Amino acid sequence: MTKIYIAKNAIGQFNTGEEVVGLVDEDRIKHLLSIGAIVEKDSEEVADEVEEVGEVVKLDKLTKAELIALLEEEGIEYNESDTKAELIALFPKE
Repeated sequence: MTKIYIAKNAIGQFNTGEEVVGLVDEDRIKHLLSIGAIVEKDSEEVADEVEEVGEVVKLDKLTKAELIALLEEEGIEYNESDTKAELIALFPKE
């Protein structure tokens, strides 16, 4: 039976908290587990980590005003003249 893993960090196409499908290479699985990038779905660690994850938002789908509101909420400084792309670039990549 295949084990199911949850991403603790964004990995490739998988966002934090999402089920990571298609992992079959045991060496790759061991590596991702060792660096804390994934956890087994049934582990207690999953519940703790998923609770800490906020809502995942696709920034490119937001308006400039919504981006500014999020930046202000996070305490991130920006310039009024910044374009939408420049505002998106200010967000942490995590």
